[in-house]
Amino acid sequence: MRYYRTADADLYESIRLQLDAAWGHPTPDGKTVTCFDPAAVAPRDAAGRLLLAVKDEFVTWEPAATLLPQLLASGAVEEISADQYAAVPPRHHGQ
Repeated sequence: MRYYRTADADLYESIRLQLDAAWGHPTPDGKTVTCFDPAAVAPRDAAGRLLLAVKDEFVTWEPAATLLPQLLASGAVEEISADQYAAVPPRHHGQ
Protein backbone atom coordinates (compact mmCIF):
# COMPACT_ATOMS: atom_id res chain seq x y z
CA MET A 1 0.00 0.00 0.00
CA ARG A 2 0.97 3.61 -0.59
CA TYR A 3 -0.32 6.54 1.47
CA TYR A 4 -0.74 10.22 0.60
CA ARG A 5 -2.14 13.41 2.06
CA THR A 6 -3.08 16.86 0.82
CA ALA A 7 -4.57 19.96 2.38
CA ASP A 8 -6.20 20.96 -0.91
CA ALA A 9 -9.70 19.46 -1.20
CA ASP A 10 -10.24 21.04 -4.63
CA LEU A 11 -7.06 19.41 -5.95
CA TYR A 12 -8.05 16.07 -4.41
CA GLU A 13 -11.44 16.23 -6.14
CA SER A 14 -9.91 17.34 -9.44
CA ILE A 15 -7.53 14.37 -9.44
CA ARG A 16 -10.33 11.96 -8.48
CA LEU A 17 -12.51 13.21 -11.34
CA GLN A 18 -9.62 13.11 -13.86
CA LEU A 19 -8.84 9.51 -12.93
CA ASP A 20 -12.52 8.55 -13.02
CA ALA A 21 -12.82 9.99 -16.53
CA ALA A 22 -9.63 8.28 -17.73
CA TRP A 23 -10.60 4.93 -16.21
CA GLY A 24 -14.25 4.99 -17.30
CA HIS A 25 -15.94 5.42 -13.90
CA PRO A 26 -18.68 4.95 -13.13
CA THR A 27 -19.04 1.70 -15.02
CA PRO A 28 -22.20 1.15 -17.11
CA ASP A 29 -23.48 -1.38 -14.55
CA GLY A 30 -23.14 1.24 -11.81
CA LYS A 31 -21.02 -1.00 -9.58
CA THR A 32 -17.98 1.28 -9.56
CA VAL A 33 -18.83 4.83 -8.58
CA THR A 34 -15.36 6.36 -8.31
CA CYS A 35 -11.69 5.43 -8.11
CA PHE A 36 -11.39 6.62 -4.49
CA ASP A 37 -13.58 8.24 -1.86
CA PRO A 38 -14.83 11.77 -2.53
CA ALA A 39 -13.33 14.47 -0.29
CA ALA A 40 -16.60 14.78 1.63
CA VAL A 41 -16.19 11.28 3.07
CA ALA A 42 -12.42 10.70 2.82
CA PRO A 43 -10.39 10.29 5.99
CA ARG A 44 -8.71 13.42 7.33
CA ASP A 45 -5.95 13.90 9.87
CA ALA A 46 -6.16 16.22 12.90
CA ALA A 47 -5.04 19.15 10.70
CA GLY A 48 -7.90 18.49 8.25
CA ARG A 49 -5.66 17.16 5.47
CA LEU A 50 -7.20 14.53 3.23
CA LEU A 51 -5.66 11.06 3.37
CA LEU A 52 -5.57 8.44 0.64
CA ALA A 53 -4.46 4.82 0.77
CA VAL A 54 -4.01 2.96 -2.53
CA LYS A 55 -2.56 -0.34 -3.65
CA ASP A 56 1.00 -0.15 -4.98
CA GLU A 57 -0.07 -0.80 -8.58
CA PHE A 58 -2.56 2.12 -8.52
CA VAL A 59 0.31 4.62 -8.92
CA THR A 60 1.64 2.79 -12.01
CA TRP A 61 -1.58 3.20 -14.05
CA GLU A 62 -1.89 6.19 -16.37
CA PRO A 63 -2.69 8.99 -15.82
CA ALA A 64 -1.86 8.51 -12.11
CA ALA A 65 1.70 7.54 -13.05
CA THR A 66 2.16 10.90 -14.79
CA LEU A 67 0.24 13.08 -12.32
CA LEU A 68 1.68 11.78 -9.06
CA PRO A 69 5.35 12.74 -9.57
CA GLN A 70 4.26 16.28 -10.52
CA LEU A 71 2.04 16.57 -7.45
CA LEU A 72 4.76 15.28 -5.15
CA ALA A 73 7.40 17.58 -6.67
CA SER A 74 5.14 20.62 -6.26
CA GLY A 75 4.46 19.80 -2.61
CA ALA A 76 0.69 19.75 -3.24
CA VAL A 77 0.62 16.06 -2.25
CA GLU A 78 2.86 14.35 0.28
CA GLU A 79 3.58 10.65 0.57
CA ILE A 80 3.25 9.50 4.17
CA SER A 81 4.04 6.29 6.02
CA ALA A 82 1.62 3.52 6.90
CA ASP A 83 2.08 4.49 10.56
CA GLN A 84 1.10 8.10 9.85
CA TYR A 85 -1.98 6.90 7.99
CA ALA A 86 -2.91 4.38 10.69
CA ALA A 87 -2.61 7.05 13.41
CA VAL A 88 -5.77 8.74 12.12
CA PRO A 89 -8.83 7.53 14.02
CA PRO A 90 -11.54 5.88 11.92
CA ARG A 91 -14.16 8.30 10.65
CA HIS A 92 -17.61 7.79 12.10
CA HIS A 93 -20.77 8.15 10.02
CA GLY A 94 -21.98 11.74 10.07
CA GLN A 95 -18.64 13.40 10.75
